Amino acid sequence: MAQSLYEQLVIQTQMNYSQYYGVYANGGTPVKLTDKKPLPYEQQIETFADRVKLADHVIVGGASGLSAAGGGDFYYAATPSYKKAFRRFYDRYHFKGTFAGMGYRWSSRGEFWGYLATFLHTTLHAPVREPYKDLQAILRDKDYFILTTNQDTQAGDQGLP
Repeated sequence: MAQSLYEQLVIQTQMNYSQYYGVYANGGTPVKLTDKKPLPYEQQIETFADRVKLADHVIVGGASGLSAAGGGDFYYAATPSYKKAFRRFYDRYHFKGTFAGMGYRWSSRGEFWGYLATFLHTTLHAPVREPYKDLQAILRDKDYFILTTNQDTQAGDQGLP
């Protein structure tokens, strides 16, 4: 049976992610983004604030930095928060963060679903993190749309309206 275009894209995405897992886990990117030297931080913030004030509409592209800045630290490392939420899985398998468990070849579907349910419960019940509250305050009077790769639902129903 031939794979659909969607199935092919999912498989390619997983292969790309697996290939660069170490780079992503260390906060990097496998792609060189620019040759430009960044502006000083204060100037970046000032430019950002000016552009948001002038904009009629704002599109926000977000990724794991939003969650990591707010304390979402259990995705790539066996942090205390990971060990607390995933204690039984850490004790048995010694995963180095939640994503390590997502790629594990489980001996049963029950174990896999138990891990996945723990992952979903942990992310769906986390308190809304400060970067999302800050973003909500910045966008309060704007027409905006948020596109995020985050799996923690912080910019969804629990976070921004």
